[in-house]
Amino acid sequence: MHGALAAIFNRTRTVMLLLVIVGLAGAYSYLTIPKEAAPEIDIPTFIVTISYPGISTEDSARLLVEPMERQLHALPGLRRMIARAGEGFATIQLEFHAGFDQQSALQSVRDETDNAAPDLPDGADPPTVREIDLSLFPILTVALSGDVPERELIRIARQLQDRLETVSGVLEAELSGDRDDLLEIIIDPLAMQSYGISAQQVSQAVRDNNQLVTAGAFDTGSGRVGVSVPGTIQTMADVLAMPVQVIDSTVVRVRDVAEVRQTFQDPVSYARIQGQPTIGLDIKKQARANIINTVAAVKAAVEETRPDWPDQVRVDYLQNQAEDIENLLGDLENNVITAVLLVMLTVIVALGLRASLLVAIAIPTSFLAGILVINLIGFTMNIVVLFGLILVIGMLVDGAIVVVELAERYRDEGRSRRAAFLAASQRMLWPLVASTATTLAVFFPLLFWPGVAGQFMLYLPATVIVTLSASLLMALVFVPVIGSLVPSGKSPLAPQQGPNRVHAYSRALQYCVANPGFALGLSLLVLVGSFAIYGTLGKGVSFFPAVEPERAQVQIQADGNLSVREADRLVRLVENRVVDQPGVDRVYARTIGSVQARLSANLAPDIIGTLQIDFTDWRVREPAAVILDRIRETTSEIPGLGIQVEEQQAGPGAARPVQVELSAADRAHLPPAAARLQALMAGQGTFVDIASDVPVPQPEVRVQVDREQAARYGVDITTLGNTVQLLTTGLLLGSYLPDFAADEVDIRLRYPVEERTFAQLAELRVSTPNGMVPIANFVELVPAPAPSVINRVDARNVQTVSAGIAPGTTVTAELARLRQAIDETGFGDSVGIRFAGEVEDQQETVTFLVIAFLTAIALMFLVLVTQFNSFFQATLVLSAIVFSIAGVLLGLVLRQEPFSIVMSGIGIMALAGIVVNNNIVLIDAYNAHRGSGLDSAEAALRAATERFRPVLLTAVTTVVGLLPMMFGMTVDFFDRDLYFGAPSGQFWIQLSTAIVGGLAVATCITMLLTPAMLAWQCKGDER
Repeated sequence: MHGALAAIFNRTRTVMLLLVIVGLAGAYSYLTIPKEAAPEIDIPTFIVTISYPGISTEDSARLLVEPMERQLHALPGLRRMIARAGEGFATIQLEFHAGFDQQSALQSVRDETDNAAPDLPDGADPPTVREIDLSLFPILTVALSGDVPERELIRIARQLQDRLETVSGVLEAELSGDRDDLLEIIIDPLAMQSYGISAQQVSQAVRDNNQLVTAGAFDTGSGRVGVSVPGTIQTMADVLAMPVQVIDSTVVRVRDVAEVRQTFQDPVSYARIQGQPTIGLDIKKQARANIINTVAAVKAAVEETRPDWPDQVRVDYLQNQAEDIENLLGDLENNVITAVLLVMLTVIVALGLRASLLVAIAIPTSFLAGILVINLIGFTMNIVVLFGLILVIGMLVDGAIVVVELAERYRDEGRSRRAAFLAASQRMLWPLVASTATTLAVFFPLLFWPGVAGQFMLYLPATVIVTLSASLLMALVFVPVIGSLVPSGKSPLAPQQGPNRVHAYSRALQYCVANPGFALGLSLLVLVGSFAIYGTLGKGVSFFPAVEPERAQVQIQADGNLSVREADRLVRLVENRVVDQPGVDRVYARTIGSVQARLSANLAPDIIGTLQIDFTDWRVREPAAVILDRIRETTSEIPGLGIQVEEQQAGPGAARPVQVELSAADRAHLPPAAARLQALMAGQGTFVDIASDVPVPQPEVRVQVDREQAARYGVDITTLGNTVQLLTTGLLLGSYLPDFAADEVDIRLRYPVEERTFAQLAELRVSTPNGMVPIANFVELVPAPAPSVINRVDARNVQTVSAGIAPGTTVTAELARLRQAIDETGFGDSVGIRFAGEVEDQQETVTFLVIAFLTAIALMFLVLVTQFNSFFQATLVLSAIVFSIAGVLLGLVLRQEPFSIVMSGIGIMALAGIVVNNNIVLIDAYNAHRGSGLDSAEAALRAATERFRPVLLTAVTTVVGLLPMMFGMTVDFFDRDLYFGAPSGQFWIQLSTAIVGGLAVATCITMLLTPAMLAWQCKGDER
């Protein structure tokens, strides 16, 4: 390797050319790499849907769900199966382990669904499999609202949809909030009675005259002539002119007995922005498209089309990921610049201007090389990648500092610049390779982190590994080569060398070397004391850092079989109390009328509507917790409604931190058990927005038919069902494709709206061979309660109680209290209790981090034993990891931050790779001095004194680089601003605090303890 380095120094032009190429390619990659806020989390999820119109909820669970569960539960890689049975439908959601092959999972689901199809009832529709691709969630919602007719707003939205789907980078623009077109035939009962015509005759006439007839062709021998029989409906006029009955010579047409009108389907939902009806276009991007550029192009297309619209039409942009990304990346980019400047200033103070410029070269070039590789392997630029870059800022210069500092030392001895830098690079080759390998050994196991948290954090170890590998090349090749080319001469800003600089350290070091027991005892005292201090003054344990949200959602819960209009009136009551709250910028209200639509939106079946709240800028408003508490207080005064407030979740945590699943073989045991659990949680006083998904029985009317009596009148179930549909959603007669629509439009036959009442059902008449007969002659209307939905998880009957946590406490602490209360109360053997949600992710993460930490320790120990050929010295190096935990805990106490399982855990693992580097450099110097003949004490003193400056400098640069993140400080270089507490930085406060505190304490301890232990061990060997 030494020969290779010498050969490289003879090819300086090649080295400089490679450096320029890497820099330019990295800069181009940074400009073109796709950018997103949070990393893309790949969780294969599929929904199997089965429709069976008219089936009851109980029968849906028994006949539709259970056969599918038996077939699907053994799928390889399946993590969770959630089934819901409702009236007329059943859905099974299949969630596979994060990272499981998407296509393999999809094929398995389709195969097993096909295998289960023969076990379903004959009347059920074939099961459909829908893939939920999280990467295809909307990046922007374009919301159109205003005081214009609904038909005009829908027309504008559809035209805009066509325009936006031509924009580069847009995969799809999906309409939401609009209603499908409908051709409605409204029966005139009096006219029909006077003509003696039944609804069945009208429906049969329309069906028979709306057929696509394939008449074939004539082969004349000299040619082929096609024959067509145009039989489909083209316009509304075709329906009006359609003959229904001929009486003598008079033709009775549809227009004589009914009104035909072009309208919309009955509303099943409503949407508003700031109280105005709205229609949204959800924009989905193409794979690898840049979100920022795509959103900018979409906005430009909207503004280009806008002059053609009425002035009353308003455009709002919701869920704008580009805006989030620009804010997040802007804050983090400013933090990167701040960290680089602080590190450079620190190096200038320590080494002087000339040497510091050489060291500083390692930062941007390593960054650009890392970004180039990240782009090549298909990663995006997101907040985790950017924090990975911030994390390694201080570490990137470690190797360069050691090499440059040693080269300057050689220069002071009289060597030429080329000889000095070549010798420094060759001398520090193996120590730097070993220190980098130990750091990479820590991050390497994190690449295999399972679950959602692993998908989220994968980018961090990958970024660190790539950039640190690039920094090793910079330290050993590029920086020394550049240093050998710099003209000779001392910098006027070079610091003065002399013994006074390390005098205080030398006195403390001499005492520790002479009294190794004191050094070891003091170190252990600090370690034990840190645990005691954190146990007394610490803030407990959390899964993921709490981040100031930019949005929140209010879920409105109501019991009863409400119509969509009744539900909308209740949603408006809540909306009116929220819209004018201080700190609220915009409110997007949605009323959801059907149970199936609520379940599709991942809501409980009794959630009648939601309010999506966008807050004003975090710098000019109160904290979101204060605003949401005020919303809870204001809306709690509305009687009969349940209000749940959900903050925007940052990171990989569950939607609600507390989720307790109750299971039982008999579903009747679950509602009372859920009520008892809710009472326990309410009594504890630290849970907020407590809710359960126990369905409230909904009243329904069952039309019980006396089949024998109906047969005497010549009526069958199909005829009766068709007649009843005239009062409800209307009888579907077919469809047609008008010029103004892109899709086929349904044609439905209905009674007038004033006759579509519940009272009319009892008086309904049905056509029989003997004329019109009241259905009351053979039908009995029976009221009965029915569950709106039945929930099953992993083939078990399950109801879930969920809640949030009040500020000032942690999920771990409150669940421990709740477990104790449950044990004291006792729920009996018939009900099983399982804690899901955040605690489930937390347990999975803790298990992995422990295994990853032990694996990293084993890998580092292997590298160190290979480097030093000594078990004692390898163990001594690793001891720095243990003592660094003291600094982690003390730093969290000073910052009053909880110990985050994810972030603080990663901080300890990152520390494991950082703090050992100081020991490696120190022990390497010690071994060199011992090899030259010095005794153990003198070798330990000289090695520690010589390495004091580079060790201290590498530690200080890492600490200084992370200090802005630790204090939540952002310096905006572009807008010339300084502020604290940006939401983008709150992710990383606990991690940076752990590294800063751990590195500061570990450096102080190891610079005294390591030399003392080295001298003590050699003295023991000599004795």
